[in-house]
Amino acid sequence: MKKSLILLCLLSIQLILPAQDFNTYFHPKTLRINYIHSGTKDKDSIEVKNYQVDNLWAGSLTNLIDSYDYGCHKIMVYDVKTNQLIYSRTYSCLFGEYRTTEKGATQSKAFKETIRCPYPKKPVRIEFLTRNQHSDFEKRQEIIVNPKKIKALANTIHYDVIDLHIGGNYNKAYDLVIVPEGYAMQDSAKLREDVTRCKNAIMECTPFKESATKINIRAVVSYSEESGISQETKGKEVKTILGSAFYSLDLERYLMLDHVWQLHNVCANAPYDNIIILCNTKKYGGGGIYNWYATVSDNKHFNYVSVHELGHSIAGLADEYYTSEVTVQDFYPKGSEPKEPNITSLVNFESKWKSMLASDTPIPTPVTDENKDVLGVYEGAGYCAEGLYRPWISCTMKDIVYNKFCPVCQKALIEMFDFYAE
Repeated sequence: MKKSLILLCLLSIQLILPAQDFNTYFHPKTLRINYIHSGTKDKDSIEVKNYQVDNLWAGSLTNLIDSYDYGCHKIMVYDVKTNQLIYSRTYSCLFGEYRTTEKGATQSKAFKETIRCPYPKKPVRIEFLTRNQHSDFEKRQEIIVNPKKIKALANTIHYDVIDLHIGGNYNKAYDLVIVPEGYAMQDSAKLREDVTRCKNAIMECTPFKESATKINIRAVVSYSEESGISQETKGKEVKTILGSAFYSLDLERYLMLDHVWQLHNVCANAPYDNIIILCNTKKYGGGGIYNWYATVSDNKHFNYVSVHELGHSIAGLADEYYTSEVTVQDFYPKGSEPKEPNITSLVNFESKWKSMLASDTPIPTPVTDENKDVLGVYEGAGYCAEGLYRPWISCTMKDIVYNKFCPVCQKALIEMFDFYAE
C-alpha cells in the first residue's frame, strides 16, 4: 500500500511539473491578445482582433497555473501537441460589471479588452471562459495561436519608466505600475510628486509595507494633451491619453475607462502584473477590478482610495459596504457562495475564514463595541444589508478608513504577493 502511494505521488509530480516548466513552453516575453467583449446579462461573446508582443514577461516563472479562481472570467492556455494546461489566469472586467446593471440586462454593449500571457514557443490553444449565474465557468471562445504565424502589431508608444520602490527581481515580485492620466506637460512637477505620494500611500499601509521585498512599484511618465479628467462636470470632455471618465456605468464617482488596449500600450515598457491609474483631478472617485486595473483621483481621501481599489485589483477583495449607491443588481446571486475571499453567504463558509475564528465566535456575530476589531461574521456586505457577511465591523474595504485591512483581507493580499514572488 505504501509503495502504491509513493508511486501515485511520483506520477502526480510528473504530471504537474511540465505545466510549471516555463522554459519548455514559453519565451520570456508577453503576448497581448486584444479582443472585443460584448453582450448582455444572459450571454457574452469574445472576438479576437489582433496580437501584440512586449519584450519581457514580468510574471512568475513557476506559478503559472492560477490557484485562486477569484475572477468572473478566465483564460486557459494549452500546449496543442500534448493538450497540457501550461498557463491560466482568472480576471474580472468592466463588461462583467456592466452585465449586472439595469441596462446590461437587455442592451448589448462592446468593450475593448486585453488579456496577457507568456509568449508561447509552440502552438497553443487558448480558451476564454465566463462564470454563469451558478458561478461555474463556461467556455465562450477558443483560439489557436501559432507563434510562428501570427502577425503582432508594433507598439509605437514609448514612455520613460521611473523606479519608485524595488523589492526584488521582477520575476520574483508583485510588479505594480502607476500610470498618470490627465497630466499635461505643464503638470510635469505635479506628476512626479503625485506618483511618489501614491507609492507612499501603498507602501506605508499594512500588509504592503510588511511585504516590501516582494513588491516593485514603477511609474510611467505619460502625458496627456489636456489637464484633467472627462466628466468632472457631466458632459465635459478632456483629451487624455487613456480616455478615463467619471460616470462609468452611470455612477458619478466610478472613474474608469473602456479602451484597455491603449492602457497596455502605454505600459508596454514597464514590467507589470497590475496597473493603478492616477487621475489628475480633485473630484472624488476611483475604481478597481481584479487582475484588470485600479484608478484613483487626487482627492482628499487619496491614501484610502489608493489601497482600497488595489484591494479589489490585486486580491479580488469585495466591497464590504452596503449603504452606498451602486448600479449593479443581483451582483451575488442568492444560494451561491461569493468568489471573493472577504465576504460570505455562509453557503460554503468553510472555504472562507471559518478556520481563522475563535472557537466560541457566534455566527452571525453581533455588532457591538466589545467586538470592535474582533474577527467574526458580521451581517451586511457586498451591497446587501442582509444575507452577506464580512469579517470585521469596520475595514478598509467597508469604510473610508486608511490602513485598516482586516486579517482576512491582509491574508488575501499576502497570498497574492507570495504567489507572484515564489
